[in-house]
Amino acid sequence: MTNTYQAISPLPFARTCAITLTIVSTSLVAQTAPYDSAKPLAHATLFAPGIISTGDYESHPTFTPDGREIYFLKMAPNFSRWTIFVSRYKDGSWSQPEVAPFSGQFQDADPYITADGKHFYFISDRPVETGGERQSHHDIWVMDKTESGWSAPRHLPAPVNGDTDNFYPIVLKNGSLYFGSQRKDSSGLGDIYRAVPQKGGSYTVENLGPPVNTEAGEYEAFVTEDERMLLLAATKRPDSLGGYDLYVSYKQADGKWSEPVNLGAEINSPERELSPKLTPDGKYLIWTSCRLPALAAKPPKRTTDQVLQELRAPGNGIGDIYLIDVSAVPALKPPR
Repeated sequence: MTNTYQAISPLPFARTCAITLTIVSTSLVAQTAPYDSAKPLAHATLFAPGIISTGDYESHPTFTPDGREIYFLKMAPNFSRWTIFVSRYKDGSWSQPEVAPFSGQFQDADPYITADGKHFYFISDRPVETGGERQSHHDIWVMDKTESGWSAPRHLPAPVNGDTDNFYPIVLKNGSLYFGSQRKDSSGLGDIYRAVPQKGGSYTVENLGPPVNTEAGEYEAFVTEDERMLLLAATKRPDSLGGYDLYVSYKQADGKWSEPVNLGAEINSPERELSPKLTPDGKYLIWTSCRLPALAAKPPKRTTDQVLQELRAPGNGIGDIYLIDVSAVPALKPPR
């Protein structure tokens, strides 16, 4: 974790298919995954309030393909500690989240489960050599699905990992790895990169370049399996509404990415928005927001219990996970 990054970001890792987007109708929808809503979600909606989204800082969710397990982060309010948690859907509700078996010792973050459910990527400062000291930066690690659960984490080789922070790995079925990094050729505070696997287990790494990467800070990118849509978490771009905003870019006919478009005030707020993803079924945008509700013009007198309940509840501005129908976000409609 670099001192430069700490100075410009409250999060050490937030910088931020052949999948067809399923447009949710305005009528009631059938629930085919545990995260599916029985009614349209036309506005930013807290995910599993009181269980997943609580008064703690929760962020960076990822689901198993069937949607019945969710891995996400819990962090200290001052961002000094962050750990991957897991919750499972059983008997009609989400279980009380617990520290994931592979987490809890080092600074683990940015979990991502591949579309086929076979691989689990995350970042960590854990030592590369067993028994060694934790690293001064955060590398990308991967686990494989086995009959008994996730395998031991494996450290990705250079040139993906090096001596600078990497974050938010997204890996497609074709093996392409998208991630954020602060390596020397970054054009700003952080850039998005694409790594392509080669024979022998190595990778070639390319900077996506402009207009995705700028002199601002681009840190987290979710890319659909067909590599035609890119969701981006970035800071300090000219049209930003807050600390970190979410954007969308589309692959054009010439193979280049379009100018990222801000997803607007329904998604972004004056606070931080991070970790953009689509749910496995493509119905919803899911992300992290530190938004706060507007103060009432004529607030009622509250008791001690009421004040404490409000301070300790989801929506207190520390950080929560939100869902919205893809069809409710105008920018998430690829140009024809």
